[in-house]
Amino acid sequence: MPRKLSAIEIAEGALLADVAVIFQLLATYLPIAGDWLRLFTPIIFAILVLRRGFYVGMIGLCVAVFIVGIMTGHPAALALMIIECGAGLFLGLTMKHRLGNFAILFLGVTSSSIIVYGLIILLPLLLGIPFNSLILGLHKTYAAFVSVLGSIAPHVGLGDWWKHSGYPFISWLANLAFTYWLAFFYVATWVVLWPVVMAVHYITNLFVRLLGYDVRPFPGGRINKLLRWITRKLIKVGIRRGIIGRHRVNKKGIAEITTEREKVEA
Repeated sequence: MPRKLSAIEIAEGALLADVAVIFQLLATYLPIAGDWLRLFTPIIFAILVLRRGFYVGMIGLCVAVFIVGIMTGHPAALALMIIECGAGLFLGLTMKHRLGNFAILFLGVTSSSIIVYGLIILLPLLLGIPFNSLILGLHKTYAAFVSVLGSIAPHVGLGDWWKHSGYPFISWLANLAFTYWLAFFYVATWVVLWPVVMAVHYITNLFVRLLGYDVRPFPGGRINKLLRWITRKLIKVGIRRGIIGRHRVNKKGIAEITTEREKVEA
């Protein structure tokens, strides 16, 4: 239900929404490594939900999408902003209620695949691009893929296998996919989004826990213990070889960094 926001909720929501807009604009206009900045948008909105609730996060999403739409005016940028902010709201809400990791991944992949699938279908209609061009592009991609595999197979000793087994199976699968391309496209989107959702969930969960929020770690159990053990070992190796320095405070109260190599040289 809509409610009256306090001053601190309005200020904090607007501030975090502006930070998300800055990252989105940098990701849009930076020529190199700009897309990596998009990973910060889900983190920002997850923090907003954990701090001020889902309603404030929704208001922040509307503000961020409106500003990005005014400053870019491109439907693709708006679609990416909606997906990134929605991922942050979803992760913040599920982590706040300490939902299981598998449930978060399954719900995240299913909901995001529906959104991405809908946007891919609707964007050509909004941009005036006919579906025939989309299907023609898929046919060209398939033909190029088969041609590359057919040229590589004889050079690696798989010419007979490709001719009698590989190509007939791929041809049958492609005919099935092109016949029921709407359903196949959704299934392919659902499968492809699994590693994407896992990466976004891991990075967001890591940053949220580093900021001190009590959420369920991902991945949990023995995998989380193994990753922490590997991290500690890498830090110890870095300190031993002088790559990472130790912090100490001198007599004047100023923090200094001393590496193992500097100790040996001293």
